[in-house]
Formats: sequence, structure tokens, C-alpha cells
Amino acid sequence: MNAIILAAGMGTRLRPLTDDRPKVLVEVAGESFFARQIRQLRSAGVAPITVITGYRAEAFRRWAGEADIEFVHNDHFDDRNNIWSMRLVGDRLGDTIVLDGDLRLADGVIPAAPPAQSSWYVGWRDSMQGEWVVRCDESGRVHRIDVAGGSGWILTGLSYWNAEDGALIARRLSERVSGTGWEGLYWDEIPRSALDLITVHAVHIPDGSWVEIDSLEDKATFERSLADSSGAPSAAGPGPSALDRGTGRT
Repeated sequence: MNAIILAAGMGTRLRPLTDDRPKVLVEVAGESFFARQIRQLRSAGVAPITVITGYRAEAFRRWAGEADIEFVHNDHFDDRNNIWSMRLVGDRLGDTIVLDGDLRLADGVIPAAPPAQSSWYVGWRDSMQGEWVVRCDESGRVHRIDVAGGSGWILTGLSYWNAEDGALIARRLSERVSGTGWEGLYWDEIPRSALDLITVHAVHIPDGSWVEIDSLEDKATFERSLADSSGAPSAAGPGPSALDRGTGRT
């Protein structure tokens, strides 16, 4: 398997921590999102790793020259959504792990072997608003994704795409950005709109095994939960219900 990390975002809600670095290089509990993802991908034997940079790309200099990492720069990180980041590397989709750069996972969540089918990794969320909620049939195949509130299984920012589905997504990415009105889209809209053509299953991530931190308050809450834990904390910390946060994709 190879991997793509979407790491172009500015992380404005984490300022001033992001004044001199992209969001993915902010340290949470002593480890940046990016360093953690690289460590976990390497542990799972995933290579090569393509990293889409944008805002403050020079901050990744310390990783330059590492054999398993290639950086691709997105000049439009400030005026186009991550559909453009994925378009830049769409030809690399196929037997691919895709990670939102601001996703913090417990060790062992990233698969060490290719899943049997393309997969969205989903986590449970209570009291949510405007999240991408996954609807599955009895076999676990995703047949619809709604932007909704309430409680349900939502996209976490981790996915896997096999060679066939990756090729189809790449073609549809190219077709979509050749039209108009796409600049504000998340890249996930492409597979979401092709669920009649591809087979994608939902893989449920256990509560406490993933967290996305969007704001200074989220960061403080998460780090406090680790410090206050009376037992051994999970690698990721509290489950998604512990933080009131969105699932923005950079």
C-alpha cells in the first residue's frame, strides 16, 4: 500500500500556534499530527507516502530527502478546497491509504495489509451538527452519505481505495475540476457521488481511537483528558463524543 496525507490546510482556529506552521505540525500531547501519522504509516509498512503541502510548506524541511516521503505542493491552499489537493495526486490513487492531516489515531488503526475492499473508516458521534453521516446496507456497504445532525457514524478522515476504485475516482476528479463551481468542494464528494459505481464498506473505529482537533479549546480538552486519566489512557485519548468539533478536511 501507498499513502496520501492531505496537509495543505492553514488551521486558522488554532492560531497563534499555526502562525509559523501548518496545522498538521502543531504538537498535541508532545507529538505533531504529522509526525504521528508518519510513524504509524511506517509501522504498518505503508510506502511510499505522498504529502500534499500548502500553507507554510517550508516547515516540512526537516523531512526533506527521506526516501519514503514525497512532497507535492498545492499553490491554491488558500482559495480552493482539498479537492484540488487530491486532483494533484489523483494518478497515485490505487491500493492507497488517504489521511486528513489533522486526524490523530490510536496506534494500530491504520491497516498493515490491504483491506478486502475500498473502505471509509467511521467513528460514532453524538450531538452533532452538519457532519458527514454514513448510511450502510446490511452487509456494511455504504449506499449514501448525508450531511446531518443527531447521532451516527461519520467520516473520520481515514480511507482506503483499491486500484479499480482509485482509478475511477481519479478520472472523476479530473472531469469535475474541468467544469465550474468545484473550488469549495471536499474531495470526498467524488466517491460520494459515485456510490452506484464503486463498492465502499464502512470500517468502524472504536470509541477512543480517533480524535480531530480543530481549535485551541479542543486541544486543551484533549490534553487535559490525558493528564486527568486515572488509568492508562488510550493512544488517541477521549472518544469523539468528548469534543465538540467538526470534521474539516484540509
